[in-house]
Amino acid sequence: MISVRSKALDKEIEINREIGRFGNDKTGPTIIIFAGIHGNEPSGVFALEQIFSSLNKSKPAFRGQLIALAGNSAALAKGERYIEQDLNRIWHAEFIKKMNNGGFSQDEILPDINEQIEIYKQIESIFKTHKPPYYFIDLHTTSAESVPFITLNDTLRNRDFALKFPMPSILGIEEFLSGTMLSFVNELGPIAIGFEAGSHDVLSSIENHISSIWLTLVFAGALDKDQVPDFARHYNSLKSQSNDSKKVFEIRFRHQRTEEENFEMLTGFTNFMPIKKGQHLANNKYGPIYAKESGRMFLPLYQKKGDDGFFIVREIKMFWLKVSSKLRTYNAERLLKYLPGIYLDNCDTHSLRINTKIARWLFLELFHLLGYRHSSSTGKYHYFVRRKFDTVEPEIYTDKYIDASL
Repeated sequence: MISVRSKALDKEIEINREIGRFGNDKTGPTIIIFAGIHGNEPSGVFALEQIFSSLNKSKPAFRGQLIALAGNSAALAKGERYIEQDLNRIWHAEFIKKMNNGGFSQDEILPDINEQIEIYKQIESIFKTHKPPYYFIDLHTTSAESVPFITLNDTLRNRDFALKFPMPSILGIEEFLSGTMLSFVNELGPIAIGFEAGSHDVLSSIENHISSIWLTLVFAGALDKDQVPDFARHYNSLKSQSNDSKKVFEIRFRHQRTEEENFEMLTGFTNFMPIKKGQHLANNKYGPIYAKESGRMFLPLYQKKGDDGFFIVREIKMFWLKVSSKLRTYNAERLLKYLPGIYLDNCDTHSLRINTKIARWLFLELFHLLGYRHSSSTGKYHYFVRRKFDTVEPEIYTDKYIDASL
């Protein structure tokens, strides 16, 4: 058990890894909510405390089960983003295989790795003891002032679920951030999205997380609207905070920060603020950093820890989202093999490689429309992958399948 403090509430509570559990596992969805993957983001922990207090008091008829888990307990206890390694950047295949095989050497078992091992065991246990459909929700806050928004890997199932909420959504983060817990979970098949509620230590972030959790329980089918106290107020509160409600954005650029560059964001930037190509955004030891293209500011870094200086995002019009949905529903990616310089992986039909010379005239947007995201590049090829469970959930989750998916 650890103590977690909220500056916004001026309150401290004690929690276990499992923050709470409600419902039954006989009918309905299994909803798993993580809070505090970053230890300086306690908002979700305190939001969940209030949710469970309300559920346990009113005891509504609940379809399925809600399970809430603490993320980086060691970092939460210290109020730090992480101890030695960012827990939300180490969910790589090699780490998962080491956990399964007991392959970590003694000097690799850092505090954050221990946290990862415990969380992985919890996820394994959920797949073994609970029934689909599964919904994984990751609660976050930001170092900059922000309206609430959703982050998601680009599957049609994620997208359809996210569009039920009256908040802007961000696609394509998997092309720029590797090793996130949601990307790992999403690869296994469940719907998995992240809620960013606002800046770290303000009361509105806790309130936004509470609203987003209630909406999740309704949209996932665990509760009806009339079972939620003030459902309309929660919905309208999230909707009213942004002029971009239900708009979808795509990440176009990331400035990867290093400790050595002395990165410093200029003051005054907030999420979704319009910026222009060439605009002065930040400084480092080499001089000013300017915007590579016009768009919207996203996640400007105003804290000491973190590898992401800032992102630039651009809106995707609903027309193109509908086109993408149609193409992917009818498996239009099968036509790619007839285009020059594109090679489908014979062993994995969800992967392809593209000759870099051909890629000069093939737009990146084409692959995004078909659900492919850039994973890596060599001198000769660009490699793209598509999620295996874009449109359907796996029929069964097994240890053998989980290992194979890595």
